[in-house]
Amino acid sequence: MRQRMQPHGTIFPPHRTVPATLAGLAFACLAALLCLAAPALAGPRNDDDLKQLTASLLETKIKPDAIPALYRPEYTTTISAALSLEDPEPVFVVRLPDGPRIYPQRIMVWHEVVNEVVGDATYCITYSPLTGVLAAYKGQAGRFMTTFGVDGRLLYNNTVLFDRATGSLWSQLLGIAIDGPLRGKVLQRIPAWWTTWGVARAAMPDAKVLATPTAIRRSYGKDPYGSYLLPGTYYDDDRIMYAVPKLDRRMKPKTPILGLDVQGQQLAIDVATVRKDGVVNIDQGPMPLVAVVDKRLNVIRVYDRTVWGKPATFALKKNSPNRLVDTESGSEWSIDGKAEVGPMKGAVLNELIPVNAMWFAWSSFHPATLVVPVNDAWPAPPQSQPQPQLNLPGLAPFQ
Repeated sequence: MRQRMQPHGTIFPPHRTVPATLAGLAFACLAALLCLAAPALAGPRNDDDLKQLTASLLETKIKPDAIPALYRPEYTTTISAALSLEDPEPVFVVRLPDGPRIYPQRIMVWHEVVNEVVGDATYCITYSPLTGVLAAYKGQAGRFMTTFGVDGRLLYNNTVLFDRATGSLWSQLLGIAIDGPLRGKVLQRIPAWWTTWGVARAAMPDAKVLATPTAIRRSYGKDPYGSYLLPGTYYDDDRIMYAVPKLDRRMKPKTPILGLDVQGQQLAIDVATVRKDGVVNIDQGPMPLVAVVDKRLNVIRVYDRTVWGKPATFALKKNSPNRLVDTESGSEWSIDGKAEVGPMKGAVLNELIPVNAMWFAWSSFHPATLVVPVNDAWPAPPQSQPQPQLNLPGLAPFQ
């Protein structure tokens, strides 16, 4: 079995804040897609839960900062980046206050964390290769504005971070400090979208693209864990690098899901089903949801489909891939969740921000999660759990 790679090199500089010039978003049609912000998944119910997570940390041969997080890295243009990136390659898109940025997975796999500074605020873009978890946060931890590094230890195979202000340890998937002076503090999560280079470049030709670092020597064209584009590598086989408390067999371990917490109930949205159908109305859980493919970035967006106190049912408008119609009133909606034509004109859906993850990672943290849309092949979640169920509040757009 391939071992977790241990890169060699130095970390980028520690925390400081530096003003940056603001730039406008080139494509206004994507603003609603990229400008949401929400609390992170808020975490364990009590201090005992935090202690149990800390006790579950796995020591590896990787030492803190051996995987070097990037700090205010260099960027290039989409034209220059296209000389080395292939259209099917996975990339991550995040909109910061000065505009959208594209992070190639081929670079992120070697660093796992990129610390950004915009104005007086820091932002942390994170990717955990072993669990396929993509998460981005505002870098305010408690009263500290800080940056983050890679600790080297793992929690259920998921990356563990540390903040440079206090040295507290953070779950990358949950965005919660599980140990240290900031234990129990929660990071504010911002949207991070998983798509492909060809789609991102076409949708945002003026976006900044993370440039290949030149100060640190890495085999950036070669993924140490395999490839998302080729079958039979770590990213799509059944291997789990390190044991988890219980492997949930409702889906294959590496199945891509979107994880959500809705009023304390965790949901795992099956990505393949939504992509196949284009739009899926979800009735399971405490609120009615709709998941829809936004073809501009080829990402899945999730909304609370309650409109004026009642659940609406949505379908794609014929011959309009980025338009929705509700069957109750026949009103026409934009893919951004706004009713633009018909009796419901002016209504706006509340968007939730899911977490991109492999199934085994999400279910390890949330063993009682529901799998949606419902499929008879998926049994109910296990009743007896080896670790505490995390009680997480629902997500809502940042006001």
